[in-house]
Amino acid sequence: MTTTDGYQDAAEPLDALRRVVAAIASGQVELEPQDLHAISRLRDDSVDVVGQQLGALDAEGRFALLERLRQVSDDYGGYDFTVIFGAMTADEDTSVRTVAVTGLGQCETAGATRSLLQVAGSIEEEDAVRREAVAALGEVAMRVELGWAASEDAGDVVPALRAIAEDATEDEELRASALSAVAVVSDDWVVGMIETAYDSDAAALHLGAIEAMGRNADEFWLPVLEGSLVAEDDDERLAAVQAIGEIGSEEGTPLLLELFDDPTATEEVVRGAVAALGEIGSEEALEELDQLRTHPDPTVRETAQAALESASWLDDLE
Repeated sequence: MTTTDGYQDAAEPLDALRRVVAAIASGQVELEPQDLHAISRLRDDSVDVVGQQLGALDAEGRFALLERLRQVSDDYGGYDFTVIFGAMTADEDTSVRTVAVTGLGQCETAGATRSLLQVAGSIEEEDAVRREAVAALGEVAMRVELGWAASEDAGDVVPALRAIAEDATEDEELRASALSAVAVVSDDWVVGMIETAYDSDAAALHLGAIEAMGRNADEFWLPVLEGSLVAEDDDERLAAVQAIGEIGSEEGTPLLLELFDDPTATEEVVRGAVAALGEIGSEEALEELDQLRTHPDPTVRETAQAALESASWLDDLE
């Protein structure tokens, strides 16, 4: 079938996509590995054709296909469904666009970053879908910070997230998501943004600032988070607990332990503290987790056991 250079690579993926679409239309769940590998080689210039082929499915079918590809991508290596996910960011159905964005967040390709930037910056897109894109771009920002993102497009991610976080005309929850996403950056301006959001009267921005402190992972925030641990709002307390776990400092252990003697702490907050102790993984934290394996609350016992097993697994890995 190869008559010109690259013709076979261009044709086979589209043939495989037709078979995959037909399989999903017939209710088939498992897809042929050879077809999955083929459609992971789809070229960028086949976006329109991809959209047309998936258009043969109803919204439920398109969602099912993208969710299956997302699961495959998550469970196995060697697949790149950037072209399919990118094509479906223009779908008419919100749920399909959302799962497409989620899939792009797993791709770690230059094309995925470009598509995510387009969705995040689109004022015509629904805020819920844009928040999903912003969250995915937060992982790209992490790779940028660690020096793992080589794509030229990756350099646009931090400025884009910062612009959304600082734009007072944007939805407050979207701004909070952008703040949390960009908080992994170590530049000085990030601290100022987090402090401003924390002092905001907008509940979404205040909560987003607490989440951003965890993403920032600096011990500098522990005194601030200690204050949020005794807040009246349970969402704020839980966010603070999770942020302390993300920071992972031994200095956060005593703050979490106080919650076990706090009669105002809800079960959810206590369970969150147990999980956070596992993330910290210090000797004191692990000793406390060991004692919590006999806690009267079965959920606390299970959470403590899971946290201990996770800590042991990480120790073995190290």
